[in-house]
Amino acid sequence: MIKIFDTNNPSFKQDFRTILARAKSDMYSLIPEVLSTLQDIQKRGQEAILELVKKYDKWDPESLKDLLVDRNLAEDAYKRLDSKLKISLQVAFDRIYEFHSLSKTKGFIHHDRFGNLLGMQVLPVGRAGIYVPGGKAFYPSSLLMNAIPAKVAGVKEIIMTTPTPNNQISQILLASIHLCDIQECYKVGGVGAIGMLAYGINDDNTHNNMLGDSNSDVFQKVDCISGPGNIFVAAAKKLVFGDVNIDMIAGPSEIGIIADSSGNPNYIAIDMLSQAEHDEMASALLITDDSNLAKEVAKLIDNKLKSLPRKDIASASIDNRGAIIMVNNLEQAAYLMNQIAPEHLEIITQNPYSLLPLIKAAGAIFLGHYTPEAIGDYLAGPNHTLPTGGSARFFSPLGVQHFCTNSSIISFSKNGLENLAQDCANLANQEGLEAHRLSVLSRLKT
Repeated sequence: MIKIFDTNNPSFKQDFRTILARAKSDMYSLIPEVLSTLQDIQKRGQEAILELVKKYDKWDPESLKDLLVDRNLAEDAYKRLDSKLKISLQVAFDRIYEFHSLSKTKGFIHHDRFGNLLGMQVLPVGRAGIYVPGGKAFYPSSLLMNAIPAKVAGVKEIIMTTPTPNNQISQILLASIHLCDIQECYKVGGVGAIGMLAYGINDDNTHNNMLGDSNSDVFQKVDCISGPGNIFVAAAKKLVFGDVNIDMIAGPSEIGIIADSSGNPNYIAIDMLSQAEHDEMASALLITDDSNLAKEVAKLIDNKLKSLPRKDIASASIDNRGAIIMVNNLEQAAYLMNQIAPEHLEIITQNPYSLLPLIKAAGAIFLGHYTPEAIGDYLAGPNHTLPTGGSARFFSPLGVQHFCTNSSIISFSKNGLENLAQDCANLANQEGLEAHRLSVLSRLKT
């Protein structure tokens, strides 16, 4: 049964430290193995990738071409898709596209009081790699959530990778590949996929490929990588950061709920299980000021677990990483939740908007009795690729900005430089950089 903690209990501080450590996984113990695999990919390229696919996905591709998903198969899967499911996918696509379009930044041009031009140019990256996890389940929603902001940003080349155990890929994922118009999708997962995206695959014709000549044995590296994955994927993304940009280093899924006596215990129990069924490492946390609600939710979770198809996974999550915390008031609930900084936060109270100003760290916030976290997973519009494990304090949801670069624009007139040159020279002189000082002052003499 799920644990219930009380802030008035002397042991609560230690209990809460355990909750805060929910996402502490021994990633660093994996680093040597993951680093070795990435270095092997850099050294042996295609050969290393093919060996990884054979080892982990249990099929034997002979070349990079074998890893490519046939776009005709994707189109056929879309055509054969159940009509109701096709409509639902389109609804999700349109809502996600509309939301992300609202956040697209166009840059700006500004003229200061001396007439100098200052601005910001925003451009999409050239190639974006998106990782869609697979294995235990297939996630077309992850494809939509990663591909659509890249499309809104204007990325011309979106490359997808996904593991395909036994060389099998689901029809719904194939259909989603067609819907998102993914031109390149490779059947490779795990560290192999991250290494391939980050470093590319080169052969003796690499130079020709860089000049624009095509070659089937060459895969050009991407500029950024996004998408969730297991702890090996997270470790690989951590190691390749700097060679490419990444969205974030995400861990197991999690939900935090703040509820008062107005909360429906049935809704809350189901919402907590909706995260627990993701992964044994997922966490589901409820903070409430109502003891009756706490007890009823705990009882319902225990009962509902018995009928879940993924009950073994959900039970492990609830037993090891689930908790209900009793607090004295909702302000205290908000304070504790800010320390947890959950991936998903539901506020199920009589007046949820009154608590919103108190929330300082959460990946996505769901307000009210009729806003289940699951609606955000699929088609609310905002992205479901979110910071986990407390990283919402410094990471943001995946968005259009992750697929863009910003360049500053600076253009001084002669008069503008004359007005600011001496101040600039003074600062350069203070730092002992004489050539910097002269590069500014020399322009005043012409």
